[in-house]
Amino acid sequence: MAGFRLPPIGTFGVLLFFVHTCLVLMYSMERGGLDGPVLAGNFYVRRLFRIYPLSILAVLTAVALHMDSGAPGIQGLSRAEPVSLGRILSNLFLIQNLVKPGSIINVLWSLPVEVQMYVILPFLFLWIHGKKAPVWRLSLLWAVAVPVAIVHAHLAGASGPASLARRLSFLDYVPNFLPGIIAFALPREPKIRSYFWLPFILILIAVYSAVQTATIGWALCLVLGFAIPFFGEIKTGWLRWISHRIATYSYGIYLSHQFCIWVVADPLASFPLWSRVAVLLVGLTAIPIALYYIVERPMIKVGAELADKMSNRQLVPATAVPEVAQTAPESAA
Repeated sequence: MAGFRLPPIGTFGVLLFFVHTCLVLMYSMERGGLDGPVLAGNFYVRRLFRIYPLSILAVLTAVALHMDSGAPGIQGLSRAEPVSLGRILSNLFLIQNLVKPGSIINVLWSLPVEVQMYVILPFLFLWIHGKKAPVWRLSLLWAVAVPVAIVHAHLAGASGPASLARRLSFLDYVPNFLPGIIAFALPREPKIRSYFWLPFILILIAVYSAVQTATIGWALCLVLGFAIPFFGEIKTGWLRWISHRIATYSYGIYLSHQFCIWVVADPLASFPLWSRVAVLLVGLTAIPIALYYIVERPMIKVGAELADKMSNRQLVPATAVPEVAQTAPESAA
């Protein structure tokens, strides 16, 4: 078909994830019952221990194996010259879009954008939580974010790779994140049966496949944000079980799949196809599960315990009387 290219489904999947992660984290902050600086501190500590341990392990593994995604013309990891210390540090701190550009593992391009969104997410929560008609405020914010992103994209395209405009790539994705907050602010009115959810997502993918632009990505994310509250919850047991497992191990899948592809494409390149496919499937399944139980879950637990201890210490001066301590979260909400 003339003018029709194979769609970057992975990129659009990341954009849809930006909507989803904002929605989930807004609900998480609401369940926490905290407010003000205490809420922000609790949120940051939990995110720190959720995101960084596994990403640091992935970056250090790539560096130790002398692999990099920066080679021109190569999609994914490949053997490379030793990476500079500055670039390693920028990837470890997930600021490679701001300094020393370039992700050692190509899929890491989205994590700095997420981390930078997490910095402002608690403030957006506090801004709309408990307010009347917050949706129009968020819609207005989205309407402002779109021209800002357009102007930024123009400036970045006309400047060098080390320019300030190129470094502020986070601005390009704000219109993709905000619809998740809009979905949180909207009242839940599940009028559409859950089995229409998959066809709805497939329609969004088809539209993005036909018109692969940032603008259409922003618009489709906005449509998704406004649509989510109108879909009923999926209640099919086996489907919920599968979805829960995928969500549990998704971060490990995201960070490890390039390594699995590299193993079968490089060290095992001379092996029969059937054996390489088998190794790939086993790796894509077993490695994320192992990473979750060895790294992710213990670090999540440490982060949660530390965040709760910090929150309790900060709440003590304002809640010296037990009765007040019990009612404070409710009155704040």
